[in-house]
Amino acid sequence: MLRDLTGEERAAYFRGILPIWGGGLGDERFQQFQRRLADAPEAQDRYRLLGWFEGGALVAALKAYDLHASCAGRRLRLLGIGAVFTPPPLRRRGHAAAMLRAAIEEYRQRGAHAALLFSDIDVGYYERLGFHQLESRECSVDAASLPVPRGSFRAAMAGDEDRMSEIFAAARDGERRFGLVRDGWTLRFQLRRLRELARARGVGEPEWGVLAEGRGGDGAAMIRFGRDTVDVLEAAWSSDSARECLMGALRDCLLRTARLRLRFWPAGQLRGLFRETSRGSAIAMLAPLDPSVHLPGRGAPAELALLDHI
Repeated sequence: MLRDLTGEERAAYFRGILPIWGGGLGDERFQQFQRRLADAPEAQDRYRLLGWFEGGALVAALKAYDLHASCAGRRLRLLGIGAVFTPPPLRRRGHAAAMLRAAIEEYRQRGAHAALLFSDIDVGYYERLGFHQLESRECSVDAASLPVPRGSFRAAMAGDEDRMSEIFAAARDGERRFGLVRDGWTLRFQLRRLRELARARGVGEPEWGVLAEGRGGDGAAMIRFGRDTVDVLEAAWSSDSARECLMGALRDCLLRTARLRLRFWPAGQLRGLFRETSRGSAIAMLAPLDPSVHLPGRGAPAELALLDHI
């Protein structure tokens, strides 16, 4: 049986994924972080915790996202899959595969056109379940490769979410390659994740974005901090001068926080700016669910940014 997790079932799942995705948090703080994220307003109707039960026992679980995408001008619905987990003593018995097939079938019946996930394990496992790889590349840029800051820019603040979403959406207008729709939900949900993580770590409002504003145009970038990187989840701009201002602002962020590199996936307007390399993890994989819908084939380019990593 596939169904939503409740109560202690959620807690057991969170304990299971803590060693993999805990980010240095202890059990209690990680539990609080995951519960708050799952119960947040941004999660309603778009984010679920699903478990696979055999004989009444929870034997596998995952995170399921209701995603909106587009390809070749058509709007699509996707099942997003994340944090697939089976307790170590129960592995290699087919529990996760059975769960994935059931989840895919449920969302197919709900009208999903495809399923999307990012694999950190042998991609052959997911290929046997009907997924194929998409282009998966990244860029790593040091401060010296970015322009010296100039122009007017500032840190994003509460209330800037809508403006940033507008800038991201405008940059994707007319895009025909496969990508998630910039309707604002992915930004709001990922921002809720950053805020709840900061709360679990006992800090205030996280530094999460940069806005470039001026007569020469507008630009925006959503960021998060890695151990030695500033990760750009998404970035977009309305003019060349706004791009230079935004890149200068990101250089300033690197130097100010003593991070070594800017890291991002080359998608949208970030594509083609810097040298790209193939990723060894978080491999984008897609499973078609509706044969009437055009989707990218194996290895095809896709406009998936770090903002879309679920």
